[in-house]
Amino acid sequence: MSKGIRFIGANLTDSVFRGIYRGVQAHADDFAQVLHRGRDAGVEKIIVTAGTLSEAHEALELVKNYDDLYMTVGCHPTRCREFEQDPEGPDEYYQKLLNLATSRESQDKIVAIGECGLDYDRLHFCPKEVQLKYFERQFDLAEKTGLPMFLHNRNTGNDFMDILQSF
Repeated sequence: MSKGIRFIGANLTDSVFRGIYRGVQAHADDFAQVLHRGRDAGVEKIIVTAGTLSEAHEALELVKNYDDLYMTVGCHPTRCREFEQDPEGPDEYYQKLLNLATSRESQDKIVAIGECGLDYDRLHFCPKEVQLKYFERQFDLAEKTGLPMFLHNRNTGNDFMDILQSF
């Protein structure tokens, strides 16, 4: 076994791990083989990154079936509009993230808040102002849960570091 990578973050809820690309079944589901290849390469644990509340629920159903899979709870910078699109409002979306992160069902499986941060290369998915607002809000999630943050930073100039240093 390799002593290289021991832990890795992966978006295992993505349909490509089930052989589906752009809505089309391109090959047979190879999820089990992906995990097996990772283990053969020395990966001991995988953090399934959730970019939205719904992905976090999906990830929880997945990780409950594997001793070596763990997960994050949070909102990816390109998906931060979901806070404002929640029918009950941004505060309720935040509360749902917090409830999941602290639920008995997810105990021992949620290891970080995230994937959260800033991504200025893909502003067409979510405007900068919205990303900034909800990146900062997720620091409160980390504080309330005592969990570390799984961070995302792409082409943000000083904004990312300025926010980190302010907390």
